[in-house]
Amino acid sequence: MKTTLLLVSLLLGDTLQARTWTEASSGRSVEADFVRVDGETVVMRMSNGSTTQFPIARLSAADQEFIKQQAGPPASSSTNTASPSVVKTDDTQSSGKDDVKKQLLGTWDGYMADSDGSKHGDIRLVITEDKITASNPQGNREMGAGTYKISGKRIDATGTEGQFSGKKYEGIFDLDGKTLKWCSANDNPNSSRPSKLQTNTQAGQFLMVLEKK
Repeated sequence: MKTTLLLVSLLLGDTLQARTWTEASSGRSVEADFVRVDGETVVMRMSNGSTTQFPIARLSAADQEFIKQQAGPPASSSTNTASPSVVKTDDTQSSGKDDVKKQLLGTWDGYMADSDGSKHGDIRLVITEDKITASNPQGNREMGAGTYKISGKRIDATGTEGQFSGKKYEGIFDLDGKTLKWCSANDNPNSSRPSKLQTNTQAGQFLMVLEKK
């Protein structure tokens, strides 16, 4: 059984400042004022002051577009609320890098790891704001020093003193509390930055495992 707007029109008559509403399936129409949208229906006011509701989906495309315009955009679109997500700015990125660098400062004792993770040789690193000095803790013999830069999980060192002078080492690192794992390519031009924290002698990549003193 079909409910039509024609029946509403016959019962309630014309309205002031009325709009002609058309039922899509039958083409029948009625005049009424738009009041509001109530869920899936539109509320109309008739000339006698009473209101009636009609399913929006059963109205013509033009009527449905009119309703959208009258109802306005959703509240979430019209209100400029702050996003719950945090957008990193240059300041926050810089702050994060500074925090990591502060954690790197100090003296680190550890070992060079073989490809199977076993110890290959002892090493000590002293890291300051702008310099890394490497030595053999057993004989207290300084091996060399250099500058370094960090970016995310990458660390690049350039030798300035001793056996490392003039050499560049591209690496990655993982800092977990007082444990530092640093995997770097050696100074061979054919070596490339490691993709994982593991010694790979064929690729010219070596891993250091260190604990902060």
